[in-house]
Amino acid sequence: MAPGTARVRLRTPPPWTAALPALAVIGLFSAYPVAVLVGNSLGLGSAPADGGPTLEHYADALASASVRESLAASALVAGAAVLATLVIAVPVVLHQARQDRAGAGGASTDALLTLPIALPGIIIGFFAIVLNGRTGLLAPLWEGFAGLAYTLPGLLVAYVYFSLPRVLGPLRAAAAGLPHSLTESARTLGASKARVLATVTLPLLLPALIETGGTAAAIALGGYGTVATLSEGIRLLPLDVANALTTGYRLAASSTLAVLLAAMAVAALVLGRGLGRLVGRAVAS
Repeated sequence: MAPGTARVRLRTPPPWTAALPALAVIGLFSAYPVAVLVGNSLGLGSAPADGGPTLEHYADALASASVRESLAASALVAGAAVLATLVIAVPVVLHQARQDRAGAGGASTDALLTLPIALPGIIIGFFAIVLNGRTGLLAPLWEGFAGLAYTLPGLLVAYVYFSLPRVLGPLRAAAAGLPHSLTESARTLGASKARVLATVTLPLLLPALIETGGTAAAIALGGYGTVATLSEGIRLLPLDVANALTTGYRLAASSTLAVLLAAMAVAALVLGRGLGRLVGRAVAS
């Protein structure tokens, strides 16, 4: 460095500044709309009916038998669909993990398994109608298949198809990270495949199953397109939200139902992650 030349120090920005763009997007598209929804539900909208703030809209919603039925049906469909999806996904991701270790992963199989994530819910509903509608592909095989798409079991099948790719990705990563030496040691000591699965593999995979299940349930609770396509008497909460907004533009009522739906989804997400981490620490210890 030449004499008299000042040394310029480059200051490194704090690490949290890297998160500013993401925080700005979340603040703009999440925090502010949620605040507006909550305000509307409390009677603080641009045209409040009662001058607000009030909990009257929540009291009316929870006192409604139809809303309570929609809440229960939404929780049932999301929970049952995710549980069935996890049962289906476990052998798939364990097989994929073995293939990955052997360097024999199939790109075409992966693409087929993840295809539903690219499809809108209304398209998945259309698929269900083509297969199990009143004149669907499977209807001639057994009369019970005719119109199955419009029943609760048919809706559950569609939601399983919707949820499967959202579960396979995270679980595949978790399965790939399982210590292969433990299962090999158990097999060397004479344990059967079923016993290794029950006593070694599943306990190690359980934290990921819980956390992934919570996330998938949160997504399933908000699914609208599939149930809007298939609903014939089955009411889920997303339909009630849309109907309250489009029928008479009941802004406070629709905002209240939307807040309840969001609260259910956030609860599923937080519970899944929190319980998954607790179980993970217990397994690690």
